[in-house]
Amino acid sequence: MKSLKNHISLIIPLFAILFAVEFYFIVDKAIAEYRKNMSKDYSIIVVSKKPITLQELKAYEPHVTSLKEVDSSLVINRLKQNGITINFKELKNFLPKFYKVYLDHFPSPDEIHAIKKKLLKYKDITRVEVFLKVHEKIYHFLLFLQGMSQIFLIIVFVTSILLVFKQIEVWHLEHKERMYIMALFGAPLWMRNAILIKLSVIDTFISAFLVYLLYLYFITTDYLKNLLGVEQINITAGDIFHDLLWLVGLGLLISVINVLIVSLRQPRI
Repeated sequence: MKSLKNHISLIIPLFAILFAVEFYFIVDKAIAEYRKNMSKDYSIIVVSKKPITLQELKAYEPHVTSLKEVDSSLVINRLKQNGITINFKELKNFLPKFYKVYLDHFPSPDEIHAIKKKLLKYKDITRVEVFLKVHEKIYHFLLFLQGMSQIFLIIVFVTSILLVFKQIEVWHLEHKERMYIMALFGAPLWMRNAILIKLSVIDTFISAFLVYLLYLYFITTDYLKNLLGVEQINITAGDIFHDLLWLVGLGLLISVINVLIVSLRQPRI
């Protein structure tokens, strides 16, 4: 029972660290995916006196990837529905050209301002609508979500590291007599601490596997999507398994470093 309690005392802080790290990985991937989808959906409306081509526009703004003309019939049909009597055939010839401009990435508000200025330098473009208010809200929400995940990771990491350190100190005290005898016979540092390293390695694998199972459950249900408020997250079981390898490595590094620190803090024989 005591041995189980000691294992749980290390598994819990290690689990907390690895859970927070994986959460940061997931949020980062979700934000990257959201930005990718937004770059496909987000467009700038450009009004031009004459027809323009994609090559001409890219000369002013290299981030432009595609150009789609908005059918002027939509405007004319709306006027017809309002009962306006006018020669619509002649009107169509005088209407300016409307285009949707798509970019290769999801830009920041500062980038939007710069892009707008560049596009307005084109001789035939009379107006550029960037929908900045809606764009800014979405962009700042993404930054807030990313910042909160970083703060959460730092708080959990620092707190859990202290708990890991304290638990390894407890183990060191429990095996102090054995280590003392081994030191008298000239055993090197790594051999004296082999039992501590072995225990920490076992608990690291258990913690990482529990984190893997938990996040595997999250991605196979709608829980993670509802938590992050994202309709589609392209994160597979393979991605979680790939992260598991990183988590195991991180957990082992934390455990071994703490074992060495605790051992070096003890008075030499």
